[in-house]
Amino acid sequence: MGNRLGAALCGLTLALGLVATGAHAQTAKAAEAGAAASGKDAANDTGIERALLRQRLIFAQTLASNGGAQLADRTFTEAIAMPAFAELPAAARHTALAAAGRAALQTDDMPRAADLYRRATQAGDDADDWYRLALIESELERPEAAAQAFIHLTEHWPEALAKVDESTVFRLQYLLPRGSDTRLDLLQALFAANWTSRTSDPSTIWLSLTEMLVDRDRRDEARAVAKRVVGPIQVVALRSDKRFDFMVAADSWALNVDNASRRQLELLRQQAEVQPRSLDARSQLGYALLIAGLDDEALALNDEVKQRIADAPAAQPPYDDPREQAWLMNTASIALRRQGRIAPGIAELERASRLGDADEPNVSQTLNLAEAYCRVARPDDALATLDRVGDSLTGYARMIVHNIRACVATAKRDTAATDTALRYLREHRSEGNQVYLEALLRAGRLDDAARTLSEQLASREDRLDALTWLQEYRVSENPLPGDVALREARKTLLAREDVQAEVAKVGRIGRYAIYGEGQLD
Repeated sequence: MGNRLGAALCGLTLALGLVATGAHAQTAKAAEAGAAASGKDAANDTGIERALLRQRLIFAQTLASNGGAQLADRTFTEAIAMPAFAELPAAARHTALAAAGRAALQTDDMPRAADLYRRATQAGDDADDWYRLALIESELERPEAAAQAFIHLTEHWPEALAKVDESTVFRLQYLLPRGSDTRLDLLQALFAANWTSRTSDPSTIWLSLTEMLVDRDRRDEARAVAKRVVGPIQVVALRSDKRFDFMVAADSWALNVDNASRRQLELLRQQAEVQPRSLDARSQLGYALLIAGLDDEALALNDEVKQRIADAPAAQPPYDDPREQAWLMNTASIALRRQGRIAPGIAELERASRLGDADEPNVSQTLNLAEAYCRVARPDDALATLDRVGDSLTGYARMIVHNIRACVATAKRDTAATDTALRYLREHRSEGNQVYLEALLRAGRLDDAARTLSEQLASREDRLDALTWLQEYRVSENPLPGDVALREARKTLLAREDVQAEVAKVGRIGRYAIYGEGQLD
């Protein structure tokens, strides 16, 4: 079981009531011996079978409480399969099924854990079970089932949202199809529960809900949700798409992008202050500092975190989420490269890419490092870095891999390799439309880029991302060597009459003093 999921499963307290937690291993052995001695003949008697079932369940729980996950898992499986189990009161079945689900998790059998927790929710309504079911289904990449479980949790125990792993919320809203009813139900449940993030700005969530409500012509509800959109990038999106014109006033203080950036920074600074042990809160703040162009503050934040970690005793780490340090270092790397300090920026990202478990590569920062190597005109280093990524990748991560290969092939003027990479990106562009667009621009395929952009602008699901990407944001005065041609290709694309005409049908292009998400370097 991965560290992220394991930590999340501990987010809510699970109470198991089969035996006292202080039971001894000797008691377990005696129970096992008694169960075995009962024999097949005893099982024919209903009362004895129930006693045998109870002994098996006690034995399984004792094993689970004392680190014997494998045997506990097998014993639970045997007990639940007994005919007498179906005759137990619902509360007893619920307790046993939930305990069995936890044992299955401890043995990394996710599919069976999901089945057991689903059965537990049918026997008894408990917040912990629904939460765990949502996490497991998400880990199994079954977002529909995960969202249904999370919706039930949110609607029945909104107070539990203060304890859940927030990454699940963001992951589900990303994985669910943009226009799906389940996605709408999930985001509406979060809005009704007045959910807010402890460490980040959830404007992406509220922008998505606003868009879905507008597309369903539910304008009054959309107006209410849009009031929670405070992030500068998301405010740019509202200003860019004509679907939102009925509720967007260009001169509104609330939709002033510079004000939005200041408000977001204020929010994230407060969150970092009240969450002193959260690196995620600091990495979110660092990212917002980059968008605002406050490079020195982003670097100072990274240095502060490093110093605090260095000063802390080894047995008392200062942060609860040490893996998040890689993202803060990622942010510092961008700030350094933006200032023209390319070598220190690459070195910081190299260090970040090495953070993580020894047996689990840090995919995100390793991919970012490979991409950075290509952008600083070191294509061979980019390819060598890709070899560290491994094969366990999401669809989006595979898009990044092939984008880097396209970047390398373009730098080397290898037309065949460029075509191969672009073919993959075209066939899988639904995983990352803007990644494909960038690859086309790097390769100088402006006609293909214009056609692709036209398709995105015509699609209700892709339009908002395309318009957000098209805006003219602030750019670094020190472009990376590999980005010079890309910048020129982008300018040429935006100036084309056919592109301007397609944009005018659905939105507009504005100029903003913040850095865009795709133009941070």
